[in-house]
Amino acid sequence: MRRFLSNLGQELQGGFGQQGGGGYGGYPQQLGGGGFGGFGGGGGGGGGGGFNQAMYGAPPVRQATTPCPRKQPQAGLQDWIGLGNPQFSAFNMCPTCYNTYVRPTPYASAFVTKAGAIAVPPHVAVRCDMGRFWVRTAGMVLLTMNQDGRHDITLLARAAAVRAQDGECPNAQLASEQQPLVVARRATWYTIQDPQTGTQPLPGWTVCASCAFSIQTCCPAIAAGLAPVQPAGPPRDASCALVPSDYYDDTRTAQILQQVGGCAVTAAMTRRPDLSQLVDWLRANLPPLRGGNPVSTGVGGPQQPDGLCPRNYPSTNLKCHTLQGLFDFTVCEQCYGDVIKPDADKGIDLARRFDITASSVPGPGFTCQLYSDRMRRVWRDAASTGDMEHLRQKVSERRAKERELQMKTAQLQQQAAQLRIQASTQEHLAINAMRVATNAASNNILLSGVGAGYRVEGGYVYKPSGVADFSQTTQLNNQAAMLKVQAGQAEDQIRMAVEEWKRFWE
Repeated sequence: MRRFLSNLGQELQGGFGQQGGGGYGGYPQQLGGGGFGGFGGGGGGGGGGGFNQAMYGAPPVRQATTPCPRKQPQAGLQDWIGLGNPQFSAFNMCPTCYNTYVRPTPYASAFVTKAGAIAVPPHVAVRCDMGRFWVRTAGMVLLTMNQDGRHDITLLARAAAVRAQDGECPNAQLASEQQPLVVARRATWYTIQDPQTGTQPLPGWTVCASCAFSIQTCCPAIAAGLAPVQPAGPPRDASCALVPSDYYDDTRTAQILQQVGGCAVTAAMTRRPDLSQLVDWLRANLPPLRGGNPVSTGVGGPQQPDGLCPRNYPSTNLKCHTLQGLFDFTVCEQCYGDVIKPDADKGIDLARRFDITASSVPGPGFTCQLYSDRMRRVWRDAASTGDMEHLRQKVSERRAKERELQMKTAQLQQQAAQLRIQASTQEHLAINAMRVATNAASNNILLSGVGAGYRVEGGYVYKPSGVADFSQTTQLNNQAAMLKVQAGQAEDQIRMAVEEWKRFWE
């Protein structure tokens, strides 16, 4: 995350940093003057809510490329930087982070050195909010995902202010990917939910309340797509699938948030909080092992007291029962208790062949073969007749289609993600091309010789450039649109494959 923002900041420094007033941005102009994006690095004034920057003075400019030096609270420092609006006086940024992450962007003029009513009292110890994972993520949202102008610069302060009753993410203090995810007992865990139907397709995939609230703050278009795990009950042990660490960049977390970002962009256009893209990606991309632990807790936490069912999402941290002689017929503890155990208690032979003790499945994990109505009907038929071969045939057919679906969705999801990255790159290039064309049209172009312009020193003249040429911008935007269409086609293929699975095989 830090590398990404630093590189993006350097890219934007050439593209945005010296623009003057007025621009093409999607941010309200009352939040400050500015060029492309609403806040010119060297242009107009104004910060959050249109405050007068002259009251406080611009932050000192010192080039810095080092990591945030103030991740731990410190007292007695008088060079804190923040937004001028007293409503957001709790937001603090150190000069290092300002110069590294903010100064090269269009939002630099929104910040001031904190003094007067917004000054940090000398005896109060505070930390740099820009050193927080979710604040940096909010900055990335502002720079790359705010085409509709939904957010303004106060998003950084609102992301810093997110608090959950259960406390911060249990993984927030992890220092490397070699450390296993932290198991914590929390009153509420969140998971993906279809707002239309209320179904939760991956109940074993959980995030803590702090991370859920942060995602909802940064991406309100998909806020309804995250909800508490059902059924509600007493506090339970689980792990958060995200690692919002201030100390290293977690690869898996970055990948998940990339998918979340794609869902948010789509939801903003369709006005429907659809997280199916994230669900498909999670099913196709199992979490890596961490800390040398053969059982990964990245899928959704350890075994729950009520035995959550992984459905067709491979789980390496829940336990399952297997049928002797048909080891592909794996059944989670919940479905075992609902279906198999009652049959075993009745003395049904096939049910009594199941291992009584549930066990973990290392490596690729297991999927439950008995959660769907279709497979429960298959089981009832086989159990009533004792026809093991019929059950074997149906399970083998289903497992083959399940593996085929996993491979197909993984390939298509990777293809779609690459296409959307390429489209985003073309859009950034188009913005820079627009900047160049606009500057060329609004300034006088230096020409040699004596023509229809005005003579100046050195035998050169200035001549008005005329109408801006946006042909390159149009071409780049067209290329981005085509790449998005291709990505959408790949995602449509994923949806069709999933629908076929649900209709004929699940």
